[in-house]
Amino acid sequence: MSRKSSNSCPPDEELDQLLAALRQRCSELTDDRCQRKVFLKRLKNLVRFGAEPMDYPEPEGVELPKELEVALAVCHPECGNQALVVVEGGPQGCDCCGGTMYPTEVATYRKKR
Repeated sequence: MSRKSSNSCPPDEELDQLLAALRQRCSELTDDRCQRKVFLKRLKNLVRFGAEPMDYPEPEGVELPKELEVALAVCHPECGNQALVVVEGGPQGCDCCGGTMYPTEVATYRKKR
């Protein structure tokens, strides 16, 4: 049996370990601060990974704010992703790993006339 390269898909055993860890973590979460609800929503997004429907609604009558706070945010060191995120509205999810982005430098941007 040949050894798989580090670029190949993980074996089923690794998936089984991850699923067990997900079940364990979910059992530890409480409804305090809606942790369990947010956790399950993230899992639902993973279920449709790569097959998201393109059925987004067209917004009507939207007016962008004149000023907006934007931050350079970083993800956990295991991921290392960096991105610009809008500061208002709570935690931002990482586009690479789904983790929580941590805002570092914040600046106010103004809409061009």
